[in-house]
Amino acid sequence: REAKNPEEDRYRLMQAVTSFLANAAKVKPMLVILEDLHDADKGTLEMLSYVSRNLPGTRLLLVGTYRDVEVDRNHPLSGALAELRRVSSFGRVLLRGLNIDEVRRMLSGITREEIPVRLAEAVHRQTEGNPLFIQEVIRYLTEEKLIDSSGGKMKTSDIAQLESNIPEGLRDVIGKRLSNLSEECNRLLSVAAVIGRDFSLDTLRLVVNLDEEIFFDALKEAIQTAILEERKQLGTIHYRFTHAFFRQTLYEEMIAPRRLQLHQQVARALEKQYEKRLGDHAAELAEHFSQSTDPADLEKAVKYGEMAATKAIEVYAYSEAVRLLDQAINVQEILDPEDEVKRCDLMLVLCDALLGVPDTRRVIESEANETYKLCESVGDDTKAARVCKLALWAIGLEQAGPGYITPEFAEWTKRIDSHAQPDTPERAYADYSLGLSLGLTNPDQAHQYVDQAINLSRQLGDDDTYYYAGSIILLVRSKYMEERLKLAEELWESSRRGLRGRNARVLAWIGDAFLATGDRQRTEQVFNKLRTLVDQRPGDILLRDISTLMDAVISLYDGKIIEAWDSAEEVRINGETIGTAQGTTIWASIVLFRAGLYLGNSFENTIPELYFSGPAFQMLLFLEHAYRGQMEEMSSFLDYWKGQDKNISAHTVAHVNILALEGAVLAGDHQAAEYVLNELKDSGLYTSGFWYPTCVPRHFGNAAALLERYDEAREHYKTAFRVCTEMNFRPELALTHLNFAELLLDHFPKEKAEAIEHLDFSIQEFREMKMQPSLERALGRKDILKA
Repeated sequence: REAKNPEEDRYRLMQAVTSFLANAAKVKPMLVILEDLHDADKGTLEMLSYVSRNLPGTRLLLVGTYRDVEVDRNHPLSGALAELRRVSSFGRVLLRGLNIDEVRRMLSGITREEIPVRLAEAVHRQTEGNPLFIQEVIRYLTEEKLIDSSGGKMKTSDIAQLESNIPEGLRDVIGKRLSNLSEECNRLLSVAAVIGRDFSLDTLRLVVNLDEEIFFDALKEAIQTAILEERKQLGTIHYRFTHAFFRQTLYEEMIAPRRLQLHQQVARALEKQYEKRLGDHAAELAEHFSQSTDPADLEKAVKYGEMAATKAIEVYAYSEAVRLLDQAINVQEILDPEDEVKRCDLMLVLCDALLGVPDTRRVIESEANETYKLCESVGDDTKAARVCKLALWAIGLEQAGPGYITPEFAEWTKRIDSHAQPDTPERAYADYSLGLSLGLTNPDQAHQYVDQAINLSRQLGDDDTYYYAGSIILLVRSKYMEERLKLAEELWESSRRGLRGRNARVLAWIGDAFLATGDRQRTEQVFNKLRTLVDQRPGDILLRDISTLMDAVISLYDGKIIEAWDSAEEVRINGETIGTAQGTTIWASIVLFRAGLYLGNSFENTIPELYFSGPAFQMLLFLEHAYRGQMEEMSSFLDYWKGQDKNISAHTVAHVNILALEGAVLAGDHQAAEYVLNELKDSGLYTSGFWYPTCVPRHFGNAAALLERYDEAREHYKTAFRVCTEMNFRPELALTHLNFAELLLDHFPKEKAEAIEHLDFSIQEFREMKMQPSLERALGRKDILKA
C-alpha cells in the first residue's frame, strides 16, 4: 500500500476527532476533562488547539488542568496556550488554595462529621488550602488516631502534633519534586530552610558558600520550579518557601550537626544584619541561638526569647508567646538549672500567656504549682501572689461560676491572702477572690470583700481587679438595677479610654446590664466595641468566642433563632474540641437551651451536667426536666430551693430567680411563684440580659395568672408588649401575644375578639421563626375556638 502524506493523515485524524465530539455533543451535552496537560506531548496539544478552534456553538466543554510551575516559555504547552487565547470561548481559571470555610467543608465531606472551626483552621495552616495536602493530612490524623468522632462529636487530641509532622504520603510527593532539582539548588534550599520560611537575600548570601554565578543560577531554579517565591520590599529582596512542607522536608533531611552549625552561622548573620532593629527580629534570633551549644549563645537565646514573647503578648499572639517561652525555659534549664529566680520570672510570664491561648488546664494542673513553689523558694511574696492570681484567673475562665466553690479555688485564695501585701493590686485581687469563694456560704461578707476589692483597685488604678470585681457586682447584684446601672456606666466610660489584655471581657457584663434594663441601643454600642476589639486582636480566641455569643444573643432577640443556635453550637463544639475555657462553653450551652426551647430542639447534649454545682446551673438543669414533662423533679428542687433561698434571698442572682419563676409556673407551684414574683417585681429588670435571654415581665404575667391575679397579669403583659416592641425581642413578643390571648380567652370571655387577634399574630410569627412547640400550642387554642 502506498504511504500517505503524514501531514494529511494528521489533519484527517484531527478532523475525525472533531466530528466525533461534535456529533456526540448533539446527542447529549458533554464535558471532557484533560488532566496534567504539562505532561502532554506536542501532537496532543496541537490536537487540543484544533478541536478548540473548530467546535464553536457545540454543547461541549473542554477543561484542561496543568501545574503552571512546570510550564516555562519553552514548554510546548506555553505555545498552545497562546494559540488557545485566540479562541473567543477560551477562559483561564487560576486555582489557589482553599479558604478555611472550604477546608472545613472538604473535611466534613471526607469524614462525614461536623468539623470544628479550629480544627479546620489548624489543617488550613498546615496545608495552606492545597486539596491534595488536606486529603493526606486527614488520612494522617485518622491513622495516628489524632481525631475521634465517638459520641457524635469530632475531637482532636493534639493539634501541635498535627502542625509539627508531615504525612508520609506528602513527604514522598515533596521528595520527588526536590529530587528533580540540581545539587546546587538543593544545597541553597537546605541553608534557606534553616533560616526559616521567610528570609532575605542578604541573609542567604551571608550564609551560603557558593560562587556568585552558581548562587544566582540555583536561586533562579528554585523560583522557576515554584519552591521559592520572590517578595520585593523597599530596600531589600525577600524570599519565601511557597509551602511550609518544602522547608520542613529539607530541614529534616539534614543531619543534626550540620543543622546546628548552620543555625549558629544564621544567628550571627542575623544579629549583625539587624543590629539596629534586634527587637523586630527577636523571635528569629531566639530560635537560632537556642540551637547552639555555646553558653554565650544560649544566654542570648533566653534574652531574645523573652523579648519576642513580650511583643507577641502585646499583639495577642498568645500561642506564639507560649512557644517562645517554652523554648526559653528549656534553654535556661540547660544554661543554668540552679537559677530559680530566672526560671520563676519566665514561668510567671508563661502562665499569663497560657491564659490567653487559653490553656487553663495546663496552668491549673502544672505550671502554676511549679511557679508557686519557686516563688516560695526564693522568698518573693509579690511573685507568689501574682501566680496565685493567675491560677485563680484560670479556674474562673475554665469553670465560670461553679469554679468559685471548688476546693482548688479555696486553696489558691488562701495562698494569695497569705502573700498579698496591703495596698497592692495583689491585695485587691485577694479580696475579690475571697468574695467569690464566700458567695454561697456568707453572702454579706462576700459583698464586703468585693466592695473592698473594687475600691482599692480604683485607688491603685489596677484595671485587672477593677474590671473583674465590677463584672461580679454587675452579675450578683443584678436585682439592684440602680446600683448596677451606675456601675455599668462607670465601667463603660472607663473602658472607652482603652482596654488592654483580657480586660476587654468586661464589655460582655456591661452590655448585659444595659440589656437587662431594656436599653438595646446602648447594648449594641458595647457589642460593636467588642467586635472592633476582636478584629484588632485576632489571636484572642476567648474574646472571639464571647463576641460570637453576643451575636448569637442578638440574633435570638431578632428572631433569627436558627442563626443563633448555629453560632452558639460553634462555640460549644470548639470549646469542647480544642479545650478552650469552659465558661464560654457553659454560656453557649445556655443560649442553645433557650434557642432549643423556641425551636423545639432536643435537649440531649445541650446542657453539660457536670458543670451544675451552683444554684443557677442546678435550676437550669431542673428547668430542662420540667420542659421534658418531669414536673416531680422540678417541684422537688423548688421545695429545696425555697428553703435555701430564704437564707440568701438578699443576694440571689436575679437570673436564678427568673429561672425559678419560669419553673414554678411550669410546675404549678403557687407558693414558689408568689415568693419569686415578690422578690423580682420591683427590681427594674425587663430582660435577663444575655445570660438566659427572656422577657421578665412576661414571666411576671404568667405567674400572676397562675396565682389568679388576672388584672395584675394584664398589666405585666402590657409591660412585656412595650419592652419587646422597643427592643425588637421578636420571639418573646410572639409568646406574650399567645400568653395574653390565653389569659383573655380563659378569664375575660367578653374580649374574645381581641384574644383571637393576638392569637393570629402569634401564629404567623411562630411560623416565620419556626417556633414549632409554641405554634402547635397556639393552633390548638385556635382549634378549640373553632369547635
